[in-house]
Amino acid sequence: MKIAIITDIHHGPQSHTKEAGWNGLPVLQQFIDKATAENVDLVLDLGDHISDTTHADDYRVASEVAEIFKTFPGKRVHVLGNHDVANLSVADNEAIFEQSMASSVTDLGDVRLIGWQPDVKISMGTGFNKASTHLDWLVEALNADERPAIIATHVPLSGHSQIGNYYFQRNAQYSTYPDHDIVRAAVEATGKAALWLSGHVHWNTVTNVGNVQHVTIQSLSERFTTMPLTAAAYADLEVTGNQFTIDVHGNDPFHVRLPFRKSGDCPWVTPMQPFADRVVEMERQRA
Repeated sequence: MKIAIITDIHHGPQSHTKEAGWNGLPVLQQFIDKATAENVDLVLDLGDHISDTTHADDYRVASEVAEIFKTFPGKRVHVLGNHDVANLSVADNEAIFEQSMASSVTDLGDVRLIGWQPDVKISMGTGFNKASTHLDWLVEALNADERPAIIATHVPLSGHSQIGNYYFQRNAQYSTYPDHDIVRAAVEATGKAALWLSGHVHWNTVTNVGNVQHVTIQSLSERFTTMPLTAAAYADLEVTGNQFTIDVHGNDPFHVRLPFRKSGDCPWVTPMQPFADRVVEMERQRA
């Protein structure tokens, strides 16, 4: 089973570390052409198609991105990022991409892909709204089948460190949801998740939490890890038996090969209580 992955295209004007005048559309087309030639099972887009400005301009540049995606002849799964809904509605995006942007489950034989779409609207000063308001749907989708599931979201929920990240080292509250721990606990309790794929943070990472492998994929248009080059990143995910491999192509290459299994097949031991609580308990017992 093979999935071609791309994220954080940010088509539109120059912003932050993005190179002035850089056009990611030819690289996006290269990605689609490669996925087509390799007859992948699915193209997965993890969101932030554009750098938002105004409704009219966002609609135009998102349409340019969508027209390239539409040249892929197979299955596509899109999740929305925060820039995609800054000025455009979910309905706008559905009209542009000509498919639903709601949470979805895709059957891939021995594996299922769950595209989960909690609220990605971001508010400066506070960050994201809670994701757990959409958690019942995710837990129900995970529990509906015994096969290992891959979860795809724009925003990562591992809670991994942002030290060194250009955007989020000093702004970690915008890198994930405020209730990411609640979401993770509920997902881990199902025992069905094997892999969690995300974008948003513009770098390649892997973080194992509760035997769910959380992987973030580098942005197509980012430069903070590859200066002065643009990362021009996209990835392949391949699942073979009880292993998965991810290869990120472009100027920020990344390779990971790890076991592919449901988290419930080898659950972690519950973390011990805080040392301070243990001291109190020991004092109570001595008394």
